[in-house]
Amino acid sequence: MAKISKSIVFLALVAFCALLLTGHPLGPTAGAQPQQAQPVEDPYKDATVLVEAFVVEVKLSALYDLGVSPIGEKPNSVSIEDVLKCLKDKDNAQVTAGAKVNTARGEQGQAKSTQTRHVEREQIVPSARGDRSPVSRKVSQSYDIGTQFAATTFIKPDRRIGTHFTFSQNTLDLFPTQDREPDFVTREWEGTALLEADRPSIVGATQSEQETVFLILCAHIKSE
Repeated sequence: MAKISKSIVFLALVAFCALLLTGHPLGPTAGAQPQQAQPVEDPYKDATVLVEAFVVEVKLSALYDLGVSPIGEKPNSVSIEDVLKCLKDKDNAQVTAGAKVNTARGEQGQAKSTQTRHVEREQIVPSARGDRSPVSRKVSQSYDIGTQFAATTFIKPDRRIGTHFTFSQNTLDLFPTQDREPDFVTREWEGTALLEADRPSIVGATQSEQETVFLILCAHIKSE
């Protein structure tokens, strides 16, 4: 019996070694292994984004009439709806500059414009003869104004659009008085915003004693 047992053990070892040499797996088969998840394709990888920028100057008195808080206190902080309401009356608000750029994913779009504006106004000057009253005459002055806009964008899976932007503007004040020449104004904004597609958003603002100037961006997904 001892010899038979030794023979059985020897045969089992030979069979085990043969199995290893043939390369057959001892564990679960390859088909039983869990498959790795396939990467989801970006639905917007070939889409472009059109970004529009607008500068809107609004009189503070018009915002106060809407109940807007001058220091942004909620729930009465200014909203895009408030700005749109003010734009219905050109005496209260006006769009003074705008630019558009088309961008691909992660790439920057730029737009630049310059122009010369001639401003004419009445000026009171002394009479050439001291015995006469001062006279009024028209005088004209030229100003070089313009805007520069740049934006880099990417589209999130939920269709929101992330953008890094810079906007600069050289312009004249919108509401000058009759007795003085307009002020030359320089404005600059730079920042990052997350925009809802096709919905304008306030991304920057400056405020003086009489008016607030808003930078508004609106982004549209193209090539969908």
